[in-house]
Amino acid sequence: MEKLTARTRYLIASAVLSFLMAGPFVAMAIFAWAEGTLEHRAIFTHYFQQLFPLGVLLTVVALVIGFAILNGLFRAYVTGMAATAEQLTVMLSSNRDLRVAVDGPPELRSVIGAMNRLADQRDHKIDEVEARINEQRSIYQALCERSAASTVLDQPLHSLIYTAFDTETTGLQPSQGDEIIQIGALRVSAGHIDADHAFEALVDPQRPISPESEKIHGITNEQVRGKPTIKQVLPEFYDFCEGSVLLGHNVAFDMRFLQMKEQSIRVVFRQPVIDTLLLSAVAYPNQPHHSLEASMALLGVEIEHRHSAYSDAVATAQVFLKLVPLLEARGIITLGQAIEASKKTPYARLSY
Repeated sequence: MEKLTARTRYLIASAVLSFLMAGPFVAMAIFAWAEGTLEHRAIFTHYFQQLFPLGVLLTVVALVIGFAILNGLFRAYVTGMAATAEQLTVMLSSNRDLRVAVDGPPELRSVIGAMNRLADQRDHKIDEVEARINEQRSIYQALCERSAASTVLDQPLHSLIYTAFDTETTGLQPSQGDEIIQIGALRVSAGHIDADHAFEALVDPQRPISPESEKIHGITNEQVRGKPTIKQVLPEFYDFCEGSVLLGHNVAFDMRFLQMKEQSIRVVFRQPVIDTLLLSAVAYPNQPHHSLEASMALLGVEIEHRHSAYSDAVATAQVFLKLVPLLEARGIITLGQAIEASKKTPYARLSY
């Protein structure tokens, strides 16, 4: 039972509840019918036909009320505890300033209150955990370096070089002609952000920016008019990314814009790509939201002047560095493991 998911246990509980509520009535009716004489069966049939609609109505009402109570308990306890457990994990490993809001059923509030108090005294414990993780990292890194057949997918997440990037566009439909108007990127290496190694460029899309997109990023047609085109900017960005893993939030959107230019510009990004949206769904799957804003709030990341390509790239990089220890706690240490885990999340089905 411990290996079953919360949803599976909920379905089992629902089936058992249905059986307990309706089963005795059905069993008694079958027993009475089997044990009765022909005369008794005739009387039973007569009254059954009269009382059947009322019996069905009462059973349905009882089932509806029972399921409403069960669903409320499930949401309050099982789902609430799962989400709280994820927030506590974040508090213990990635955001020491986080404290979980004390709400929910009384029992859950007691647990949250105790954990918040414990968090005030846990620094030495976190240091011990971090020391063990660093030791495991060192051991794994040494094993990878000894293996002649090891690839970038076998390398620990913290040891790789990343290009965190983001794009701003004229609209949301690259297949219908929307274009990139800004690219922002920076390097992440050895677990640190290298802000000195950055890339930022405005791009003339040679088409109007939609009013809806302009409201989000604030870039106007006048600002991009006369800037280098994507044919000039994309090869420069390709050179900037060389030898690194591409890192973005909801990166499928950005990669689709890049892929639409492969044939015309003859620039193909073949390196591995990872997505902090998918990784956040792996690290804390029971949280209700996995937008960049939601992950920043949960992990304690603060960035000024959001919604430019470069600032969003910085936010993505900081969120990623906070996610790494959470992923390691789930046994996801290498790039390959992170990619495989990402593929199993519901958000991996998004396409553009």
